[in-house]
Amino acid sequence: MYDLLLSVHNITRWLVLLAAIYLIYRSLSGLRSRTYASADRQAGQVYTGLMDLQLLLGILLLFLSPLVQSAWGNLGAAMQNSQTRFFIAEHWVLMLAAVVLAHVGSTRVKKAAEALLKQRQALIWYGLSLALMLLAIPWWRPLLRLG
Repeated sequence: MYDLLLSVHNITRWLVLLAAIYLIYRSLSGLRSRTYASADRQAGQVYTGLMDLQLLLGILLLFLSPLVQSAWGNLGAAMQNSQTRFFIAEHWVLMLAAVVLAHVGSTRVKKAAEALLKQRQALIWYGLSLALMLLAIPWWRPLLRLG
Protein backbone atom coordinates (compact mmCIF):
# COMPACT_ATOMS: atom_id res chain seq x y z
CA MET A 1 0.00 0.00 0.00
CA TYR A 2 2.78 2.42 0.96
CA ASP A 3 4.73 1.82 -2.27
CA LEU A 4 1.63 2.35 -4.42
CA LEU A 5 0.77 5.54 -2.55
CA LEU A 6 4.33 6.82 -2.91
CA SER A 7 4.24 6.12 -6.66
CA VAL A 8 0.94 7.94 -7.08
CA HIS A 9 2.27 10.86 -5.01
CA ASN A 10 5.33 10.99 -7.25
CA ILE A 11 3.34 10.89 -10.49
CA THR A 12 0.95 13.53 -9.18
CA ARG A 13 3.96 15.77 -8.51
CA TRP A 14 4.58 15.96 -12.24
CA LEU A 15 0.92 16.68 -12.97
CA VAL A 16 0.98 19.52 -10.42
CA LEU A 17 4.18 20.93 -11.93
CA LEU A 18 2.73 20.78 -15.45
CA ALA A 19 -0.47 22.45 -14.26
CA ALA A 20 1.56 25.16 -12.54
CA ILE A 21 3.68 25.85 -15.61
CA TYR A 22 0.57 26.04 -17.79
CA LEU A 23 -1.13 28.33 -15.26
CA ILE A 24 1.85 30.68 -15.11
CA TYR A 25 2.00 30.70 -18.91
CA ARG A 26 -1.72 31.58 -19.09
CA SER A 27 -1.24 34.36 -16.55
CA LEU A 28 1.69 35.88 -18.43
CA SER A 29 -0.21 35.65 -21.73
CA GLY A 30 -3.29 37.18 -20.13
CA LEU A 31 -1.26 40.07 -18.75
CA ARG A 32 0.05 40.82 -22.24
CA SER A 33 -3.35 40.58 -23.90
CA ARG A 34 -5.21 42.09 -20.91
CA THR A 35 -7.79 39.30 -21.01
CA TYR A 36 -9.04 36.68 -18.59
CA ALA A 37 -10.84 33.71 -20.15
CA SER A 38 -12.65 30.71 -18.74
CA ALA A 39 -9.56 28.64 -19.61
CA ASP A 40 -7.60 30.80 -17.16
CA ARG A 41 -10.12 30.09 -14.42
CA GLN A 42 -10.06 26.38 -15.24
CA ALA A 43 -6.26 26.32 -15.16
CA GLY A 44 -6.38 27.75 -11.63
CA GLN A 45 -9.00 25.22 -10.58
CA VAL A 46 -7.00 22.30 -11.98
CA TYR A 47 -3.83 23.47 -10.26
CA THR A 48 -5.55 24.01 -6.92
CA GLY A 49 -7.40 20.70 -7.18
CA LEU A 50 -4.21 18.81 -7.96
CA MET A 51 -2.50 20.55 -5.04
CA ASP A 52 -5.35 19.38 -2.79
CA LEU A 53 -5.00 15.82 -4.08
CA GLN A 54 -1.24 15.94 -3.54
CA LEU A 55 -1.78 17.21 0.00
CA LEU A 56 -4.17 14.35 0.75
CA LEU A 57 -1.71 11.80 -0.62
CA GLY A 58 1.08 13.43 1.39
CA ILE A 59 -0.92 13.28 4.62
CA LEU A 60 -1.57 9.58 4.05
CA LEU A 61 2.14 9.03 3.39
CA LEU A 62 3.00 10.90 6.57
CA PHE A 63 1.13 8.26 8.55
CA LEU A 64 2.28 5.25 6.49
CA SER A 65 5.92 6.08 5.74
CA PRO A 66 8.40 3.81 7.50
CA LEU A 67 10.95 6.66 7.39
CA VAL A 68 8.60 9.07 9.16
CA GLN A 69 7.38 6.48 11.66
CA SER A 70 10.96 5.60 12.54
CA ALA A 71 11.88 9.27 12.84
CA TRP A 72 9.07 9.95 15.32
CA GLY A 73 10.59 7.24 17.51
CA ASN A 74 13.82 9.18 17.93
CA LEU A 75 13.13 12.76 16.86
CA GLY A 76 16.49 14.08 18.09
CA ALA A 77 18.43 11.70 15.89
CA ALA A 78 16.04 12.28 12.99
CA MET A 79 16.69 16.01 13.09
CA GLN A 80 20.45 15.35 12.88
CA ASN A 81 20.00 13.71 9.47
CA SER A 82 19.29 16.30 6.77
CA GLN A 83 17.17 13.99 4.58
CA THR A 84 15.05 12.75 7.47
CA ARG A 85 14.67 16.29 8.83
CA PHE A 86 13.52 17.39 5.38
CA PHE A 87 10.52 15.03 5.50
CA ILE A 88 9.78 15.49 9.20
CA ALA A 89 10.00 19.28 9.42
CA GLU A 90 10.45 20.97 6.04
CA HIS A 91 8.67 19.16 3.22
CA TRP A 92 5.17 19.07 4.63
CA VAL A 93 5.32 22.60 6.07
CA LEU A 94 6.42 24.13 2.75
CA MET A 95 3.90 22.07 0.79
CA LEU A 96 1.07 23.02 3.13
CA ALA A 97 2.04 26.68 2.71
CA ALA A 98 2.08 26.19 -1.09
CA VAL A 99 -1.45 24.75 -0.97
CA VAL A 100 -2.63 27.66 1.19
CA LEU A 101 -1.12 30.16 -1.28
CA ALA A 102 -2.86 28.39 -4.17
CA HIS A 103 -6.20 28.73 -2.37
CA VAL A 104 -5.52 32.38 -1.49
CA GLY A 105 -4.73 32.94 -5.16
CA SER A 106 -7.94 31.27 -6.24
CA THR A 107 -9.95 33.49 -3.92
CA ARG A 108 -8.11 36.67 -4.90
CA VAL A 109 -8.59 35.93 -8.60
CA LYS A 110 -12.33 35.35 -8.13
CA LYS A 111 -12.72 38.62 -6.22
CA ALA A 112 -10.73 40.74 -8.67
CA ALA A 113 -12.97 42.91 -10.83
CA GLU A 114 -11.01 43.33 -14.04
CA ALA A 115 -9.07 40.94 -16.26
CA LEU A 116 -5.68 42.55 -15.75
CA LEU A 117 -6.03 42.44 -11.97
CA LYS A 118 -7.18 38.80 -12.13
CA GLN A 119 -4.05 37.88 -14.10
CA ARG A 120 -1.79 39.81 -11.73
CA GLN A 121 -3.33 38.10 -8.71
CA ALA A 122 -2.98 34.71 -10.41
CA LEU A 123 0.65 35.34 -11.30
CA ILE A 124 1.56 36.55 -7.81
CA TRP A 125 -0.22 33.94 -5.69
CA TYR A 126 0.17 30.91 -7.94
CA GLY A 127 3.76 31.93 -8.63
CA LEU A 128 4.51 32.05 -4.89
CA SER A 129 2.80 28.69 -4.49
CA LEU A 130 4.93 27.22 -7.26
CA ALA A 131 8.12 28.67 -5.76
CA LEU A 132 7.42 27.07 -2.38
CA MET A 133 6.52 23.80 -4.05
CA LEU A 134 9.81 23.80 -5.96
CA LEU A 135 11.69 24.37 -2.70
CA ALA A 136 9.83 21.51 -1.04
CA ILE A 137 10.38 18.84 -3.68
CA PRO A 138 13.02 16.27 -2.72
CA TRP A 139 15.01 16.60 -5.94
CA TRP A 140 17.64 14.09 -4.78
CA ARG A 141 15.04 11.28 -4.85
CA PRO A 142 14.20 9.38 -8.04
CA LEU A 143 12.45 11.67 -10.49
CA LEU A 144 9.95 8.97 -11.40
CA ARG A 145 9.13 6.26 -8.90
CA LEU A 146 6.88 3.55 -10.29
CA GLY A 147 7.05 0.84 -7.70
